[in-house]
Amino acid sequence: MFYTKKIFLITFLFLISCKSNNTKKNRLTDLESLQSKSTFINLSKQEVDLNLFSNKKIILNYWATWCGPCIKEMPDLMIAEKKLKDSDVSLFLVSDEDVSVISKFVDNNQYTLNFLKSNVSNEMLGVYSLPTTILFDNKGNKVETIVGVLDFSDENLINKFLKY
Repeated sequence: MFYTKKIFLITFLFLISCKSNNTKKNRLTDLESLQSKSTFINLSKQEVDLNLFSNKKIILNYWATWCGPCIKEMPDLMIAEKKLKDSDVSLFLVSDEDVSVISKFVDNNQYTLNFLKSNVSNEMLGVYSLPTTILFDNKGNKVETIVGVLDFSDENLINKFLKY
């Protein structure tokens, strides 16, 4: 009887330890989780898999064409993109508006940034205020969420992005 209980206990502990190791291996990164909730489409209507950029730091700036503070950030975002061009940081501007609305805005203002359309609402992704900027490290972990207008031309902010 004692021997049977001992074998049962050892087997039980073994099974529990195997399960917990699998759970750790199968845990999604924040970026993978985001990608599982939404499809991102570029202005050419092609799907963009953000996980392909997982070896880079990623900045997602949520915005809208009707958002005054978002539009105020655009010139500084252009400056930031130029400063970050040769770094390990990728910058994307994400809107839940229709691709045709985003494209018209981009064409009218001649912006050359990486614009994406999310196929779900910002709210479904946990973004409730615009602009919102989310920073991911090169392992796909969310490191910071910043709500509100940022001065993307500020060297300290650029260095902060490079630091992650």
